Amino acid sequence: MLIITQEQVYSVSEYDSANDIDGKSQFIWRQGIKHDCSKIMEFEKFNGHYINGFKEEIFFEKDLIFGLLKSSDLKETETNNYRKSTIVTQKKIGQDTKYIKRDFPLTFEYLRKNKDFFEKRKSTIYKGKPDFSIFGIGDYSFAYYKIGISGMYKTTHFTLILPDNEKPIMLDDTCYFIGFDNLKHAKIAHFLLNSGDVQKFLKSIIFPDSKRSITKDILMRIDFSKAYELIDFNFIKKSLLGIAKKDWTSFGELIIKKTAPEQMTLF
Repeated sequence: MLIITQEQVYSVSEYDSANDIDGKSQFIWRQGIKHDCSKIMEFEKFNGHYINGFKEEIFFEKDLIFGLLKSSDLKETETNNYRKSTIVTQKKIGQDTKYIKRDFPLTFEYLRKNKDFFEKRKSTIYKGKPDFSIFGIGDYSFAYYKIGISGMYKTTHFTLILPDNEKPIMLDDTCYFIGFDNLKHAKIAHFLLNSGDVQKFLKSIIFPDSKRSITKDILMRIDFSKAYELIDFNFIKKSLLGIAKKDWTSFGELIIKKTAPEQMTLF
C-alpha cells in the first residue's frame, strides 16, 4: 500500500479524496515561446501598426506575426484577445532562418537592424543556433485551439484559447499549454481540467508557497482518462453546450489512442 506523507502532497486528506486523477497525462504539456528579447520581439498594436518595446513604430509583413498571451492574460474562461504580438521566426527549434530574408524582406531588415540584441542574450541555449532563434517552438505551437495555465500565479484555472482570424495565438514561456486542432475536443479537455475532481486533485498536490507552484511535472500527473471516466455524459450535455454524444465518445477514443507510448508526443 502506497503511503503518502505531508512532504509529498500539500494536503494528505484532500489527496486521499482526489487521487483518482493521479496518473500520467495523455497530452504533453508544453511551455510557450522563449526569446529573451522582449523589447525587439514583442509589440503592441496602434492605429494598425506595431510598436516595439522602444516605442518605435514598425512596418513589416504580418505573416510571421502572431498574437501572444502571457501569464497575466490567462484570467478568462475563454479568449482570443491579446495585448501583445510577437515574431515567430521558426517553426521548430534549430530551423534555418535564412528564409526570412528571401520571403519577408521587411521583417528581415527589422531583425537585422536589431541583431545586437539577439547576440547579447545570456542563455547558452542560443549559442551556435541560427540568427534570431527562439525556443519552445514546434508543431504543437501552431495548434488552432489551446488550453493554457499560468506558471507564475497560484491559480489552477485553465483558459481555452481560440485562434484570431484563423491564426493560432501563441503563449510565452511563463505559461503551459496543450493544443488541439478539433474545437470540440479542446472544449471537452478544458471542461475536464476545470472540473471539481481535477481542481481538487491539483490543490491537494500543489504547494502554494513554492516559488513556482504550477510546473510541467504537476500538470503531467493529470490523467485525462481517469477524469473522463468520473463524469457522465448526461452531466456534460447539461453543462457544455454544443457537445454531442459522438464528440464525447470520440474524445474518449482519442485518449485511448494517446495512452499508447508511441502516441504520447503528438501535441
